[in-house]
Amino acid sequence: MIVLVTGASSGIGAACAARLEKAGHTVVGASRSGKGGRVLDVRDPAAIDKLLADVELEFGRIDAVVNSAGVAVGGPVEDTPLELVQAQFETNLMGAVYLFRAAAPYLRRSAPSRMIHISSLAAHIALPYQALYSASHAGANAFCQALRYEMAPHGVRVIVVEPGSFRTGLTTNRRSPELSEPYAKAARTALDSNDRDELKGVDPEQLAELVEKLLTARNPPDRCSAGLWEERIGLAARRFLPERIFRRIIGSHYGV
Repeated sequence: MIVLVTGASSGIGAACAARLEKAGHTVVGASRSGKGGRVLDVRDPAAIDKLLADVELEFGRIDAVVNSAGVAVGGPVEDTPLELVQAQFETNLMGAVYLFRAAAPYLRRSAPSRMIHISSLAAHIALPYQALYSASHAGANAFCQALRYEMAPHGVRVIVVEPGSFRTGLTTNRRSPELSEPYAKAARTALDSNDRDELKGVDPEQLAELVEKLLTARNPPDRCSAGLWEERIGLAARRFLPERIFRRIIGSHYGV
């Protein structure tokens, strides 16, 4: 199987690329820095088009795309400069749109084939002082959900994986604005709590193992969560608890 993995420079993307290669697949890793394979900025549609064309020319086909490219912006919405707002959505949401839009004809030609998008539990459980991050993943989830109607008749499965807290570089690389006085104390408390969760989170290798299974399973699920059970159980609680009570529980965990 010829697999393109974005965000392959570190964390989940790097773990996925290594795991799939070890399993015998031909993996083309790509990242903005070029570490882990080819240079690719998912915010650049022209660069995506060129890379996909190069991969097909080199290997004859593309059987799957695993999109793990993503960034995190934390902090109060009011304090966040518009360039950080744009960076958040341009990578996590529009990057997925650009990538899967460009990959569609290649994956149709090699069907049955798969698009796998690495999302986040934050798409369903919005995190305090990470409104932009949560919204970008929620938008990408909705995009993938609707995209299934377009791609399924052509033999392309669109799968979303929603990790909770994993030990990745996302924690240390998160971008935050200068915090203003009305929000500073609560924002620091919430973001520090988030950092502690991620630093004691799950090894990315576990998610890479899941991705490998999703690529080869005869009938994979459209969407699945991954990570600590105490975080994943929040998905069920979110459906059944009143909004106000659920918000209090999440707020209590993050100290806000």
